[in-house]
Amino acid sequence: MNLPSISLVTPSYNQGSTIQETIESVLGQDYPGLEYFVADGGSKDETVAILQSYGEQFQWVSEPDRGQSHAINKGWGRSQGEIIAWLNSDDLLAPGALPAVGRFFAEHPEIDGLYGDCDYIDGSGEWLSAYPTEPFDYPKLVASTINYLPQPASFLRRRVLETAGGVDEALHYVMDFDLWLRAGLQHSFAYLPVRLASLRVYGAAKSVAGLDRMGDELVQIYRAYFQRPDLPVEIRALQSKALGMIYQRAADCHFWAGKLGSARRLAWKAWQSNPLCFHKLWFYLLLGPAGRRMAERRSGNPYLLRPRVNE
Repeated sequence: MNLPSISLVTPSYNQGSTIQETIESVLGQDYPGLEYFVADGGSKDETVAILQSYGEQFQWVSEPDRGQSHAINKGWGRSQGEIIAWLNSDDLLAPGALPAVGRFFAEHPEIDGLYGDCDYIDGSGEWLSAYPTEPFDYPKLVASTINYLPQPASFLRRRVLETAGGVDEALHYVMDFDLWLRAGLQHSFAYLPVRLASLRVYGAAKSVAGLDRMGDELVQIYRAYFQRPDLPVEIRALQSKALGMIYQRAADCHFWAGKLGSARRLAWKAWQSNPLCFHKLWFYLLLGPAGRRMAERRSGNPYLLRPRVNE
C-alpha cells in the first residue's frame, strides 16, 4: 500500500513546558512520509533551545508572526505533503495515529477530510474526559453549532486548501471550526473511531482564558457563513435555528467569562433569531451576579474540565 505523505505543522509561542512532549508524540509515529515543521513565533522561554536540541530531525523557524493562524498557514505554505494537519504545542498525537490516518486516506481516495477520537487531558497530562465526537453529518454540524471534529485529531487533503483556503488569520480561537464549515460545504469528510490525539485543557489555555472573545468569534464566523451566496437551499433553511444556537453559545461564553451584560445582550439576540430557543442560562442571567454564583455552585464552569476520580 502506498501511504500518502503527511505534512504536520506545530504553531508555537512560549510553550517550552509542553512542546517537547508534543514533538516526541510526532517523532514517535515512525511514519515514513512525515514532513514535520514547527513554526515558533519568537519564543522568549526555553522553546528555541528545545528545538535546537533535535538537530535536523525536523524543520523549524523561530521568528515573529501574526499569531497562531498565520503560523499554521506559513507552515502549510512551506510543506509538500498530500495530507495536512496542525498540532498545537501543548497537544499530543496518540501512538500509531499517523499510520492509521495514512492507511485510511490510501484506502478512501474520495475522502478529503478525516477526524478521529480525542481525549481531553489537563496540564499534567492526566485524563479528563473524551472529546464528544460523532459521525460526520454536515447539516447537523451547521445547525447544532457544536464542533464535534477535534482539531488535533483532524486531517485534510491538500486539495482542500485550493477550494476552501487555509485558516482565517483574523481568527484566534475558532479557526478550526470555521475551516471545517468552509471545507465541509465542498468536500467529503469521514469519522474514524480510533483515538488519534489528546487535547490539553487548563486555565492558561487560550480557549479558556479568552472565553468571551471565543464567543464573539463564533458569532462572527456564523454571520459570515450565512452571507455566502453559494449555500445550498437546505443549508440556508437552517439559518434561524443556527443563529439562535450560536448567539446562545456566545452568551454562555460571556456568562462564564463574567461578562453578564454582554451575555444578556447575546441571549436576547438568540431569542430574536429563534423564539423557540429556551435555555436555563436565561434564568441565571435574570438573577445577575447571584445567578452566576448559583450556576457555579450547581454545575461549575463547564469550560474547566476536571480530572476523573477513580473509585
